[in-house]
Amino acid sequence: MQTGSTHRYNVLHPFSYMPPAGELERQDPFFTLVKGEGSWVFDGNGRPYLYTTTAVPSVGLGNGRIIEALTRQYETLSFASTCEQSHDLAAKLADKLLCLAGEPYAMAFFTTDGSGAVETAMRLARQYHLARQDGRRSKFISLEGNYHGTTFGSGSITHMGIQAMFGEGLDGCISAPTPNGFRPPMEGSPAFVTRYCLDMLEEIIDEQHPGTIAAIVLELVQGVNGIVVLPEDYVREVRKIADKYGILLIVDEVATGVGRTGSWLACHRYGVEADLLTLSKGLTGGYFPMGATLFSGKIREELFGNGGVFLHGSTQSGHPVGCAAALATLDVIEEQQLVRNAADKGAYILAGLKAALSDHPLVGEIRGLGLMLAVEFVADGASKEPVTMAWSQRFTEELRREGILGNFFNSILLMYPPLTVTREEADFLVEGVSKAVRAMA
Repeated sequence: MQTGSTHRYNVLHPFSYMPPAGELERQDPFFTLVKGEGSWVFDGNGRPYLYTTTAVPSVGLGNGRIIEALTRQYETLSFASTCEQSHDLAAKLADKLLCLAGEPYAMAFFTTDGSGAVETAMRLARQYHLARQDGRRSKFISLEGNYHGTTFGSGSITHMGIQAMFGEGLDGCISAPTPNGFRPPMEGSPAFVTRYCLDMLEEIIDEQHPGTIAAIVLELVQGVNGIVVLPEDYVREVRKIADKYGILLIVDEVATGVGRTGSWLACHRYGVEADLLTLSKGLTGGYFPMGATLFSGKIREELFGNGGVFLHGSTQSGHPVGCAAALATLDVIEEQQLVRNAADKGAYILAGLKAALSDHPLVGEIRGLGLMLAVEFVADGASKEPVTMAWSQRFTEELRREGILGNFFNSILLMYPPLTVTREEADFLVEGVSKAVRAMA
């Protein structure tokens, strides 16, 4: 047994490259953090970095109010099952989320993460159709570039090439083209591309037979794929198509929900109602692992209007400490008006990045919605050829020199500043990214 030192290479990290065993000490792939405070994290040398890597820290790190709420809950009821039992915080959190979400949502189911929330939505969709004596409806259509999670079902409706590493996923998970403005599935005006993607969606439904489709699954802003913001007219037409064929609409708001896009839900911003909606990341701000699936009154009535059972969940679904963390996080977001701050600061950062970098030859597009922001880089502006992996690694190093931690994936810098981000921190981000880009020239 090895003792007295830290062996980071004994841990398999999510989405991380592992160098060959002989190169581990020479080629350390891991960046180690030791402290977090507000919008900032610190390394072992005490150096601060603006933390924009993920949408999880909605209210920043080290928030004393939330930590106090967790501590109180640990001392009062550190665990309680919600399987044929309950506790007051689960009902209180469900009521809060349903109030914030508004119509048509009527019931909530709690999970331990976003993947579990998506998996829950998929199972509810299938059970809904079975309850209606429509058991052929078992297939799911999601968009190319969608990322929905790491469980078997959620991974099967993720279309980013990840399945090639694990083999075949769940049967009946079909991809449809995405109206990606920068990398469209075919050439044409934005309106033409949107119409093409809608026509292809209907063609796929027809090919598969409408009576076999359980649900269409959307990310209104594709996060992992590069902050690809779906056009509003596309999303509204998808809702109409789903209704036309009796198909449910699942909207994955694991990343976009809880204020991240400048609205409580991205659905609110788009003016679209989902049948099932998933939340996670910002729900507890990272203070406890948790997710939630909200579903409409239509589904609640069909499945449970005359009593019923849902044979799904985990031992720690609706954990009381997670509920306490979520309630405290939602209170902070409301009281500090952080949804408005996300809209204002997101627009401010986006404008600043465009002013500083739009004419740079390596910058293909700058885009975002609320505090979901991206800069896509290209080696050649005409062909939109992505930059190389070596370039990406050097650029990441330049960002760190500027004191910024982002998420660089497929030639795209993804940035998720906390909803608490200040004007000064927004300026720091714009200036730091701009300096890092110019250093690569």
